[in-house]
Amino acid sequence: MSSQSIKNLTGVSIMNGHFNLQNLLGSGAFGTVYCAVRTTGKGAGKEKFAVKVMPRPEEKSMKKWLLDEELRLQATVGGHKNVVAVKEVSYEVLKGESYACIRMDFCGLGDFFHATREGLFEDEDDVRSAFLQIIEGVQHCHQRGVFHRDLKPENVLCSKEGKDIRVRIADFGLATDQRVCYEAHGVYGTLKYMPPERICNLKAENKAYSPEQQDVWAIAYMLATACNGDYPWRAAFPVDPHFKAFFADPEVLGKRLPLVHVELVKVLQCALHPDPRCRLTLQQLREQVEKIPLFKKEKRGFFAKLFSVSG
Repeated sequence: MSSQSIKNLTGVSIMNGHFNLQNLLGSGAFGTVYCAVRTTGKGAGKEKFAVKVMPRPEEKSMKKWLLDEELRLQATVGGHKNVVAVKEVSYEVLKGESYACIRMDFCGLGDFFHATREGLFEDEDDVRSAFLQIIEGVQHCHQRGVFHRDLKPENVLCSKEGKDIRVRIADFGLATDQRVCYEAHGVYGTLKYMPPERICNLKAENKAYSPEQQDVWAIAYMLATACNGDYPWRAAFPVDPHFKAFFADPEVLGKRLPLVHVELVKVLQCALHPDPRCRLTLQQLREQVEKIPLFKKEKRGFFAKLFSVSG
């Protein structure tokens, strides 16, 4: 059963009647996400959570193993302010079908891309704060031995806390606790945010890569895209003309990122180095983001070009 065949569960009570599924927040290949409201006890009618609803996998199946791994790794990194926390997992029969229900933190501003589109990150300090929070959350994961492997704006969620915006890392479906990974058959993750060492290994066997360095690459790619308003390249393939030019001469990155301040371009040249052994560490990237005076050459909305293209 795909998410497209999951029944409309709006208004259904779950978890022994303690929560009610309200509006649909989104759907993907593996399930749908609802906003749920607590209906009993303290916070009844006010306290909100996100609940991911997915078809219950069969015991001893690969899907069950993958779900258990995702929940195990997310529990390993739980308790940090910049990581979405799983509060409760239950298995329910709803409208005659069996589902797994995962209750998590509710992030009312949506994902980072759409929050930016709504004008919530208008100036340098806001974007600096957001990326430092992303880095802090990912550093926490790495310190716990967990590597995300699918960092992208859609997997970074935002919420309003007082006057501040809290940013959290979400969706650990492709996370791993292996410090060295070997490419499996097929493409797992989002190609646009993959480093070249992974893309070049997609059709190879027993080619190792570092998931830690993949996370660094993805954050740097997100930062370049946000500040320039457009992608530096579509994918880190040798056949992509923009990446091919960067691979041959890193100095051309400034021409590809015309809206990005020259100091940040220098940092991105190192953070997006094609050789993972020469790439910045996450701590080095954090230190650079903290001290760079300006991200952009001109005051213009972050992700601006992407918004105009996507309508």
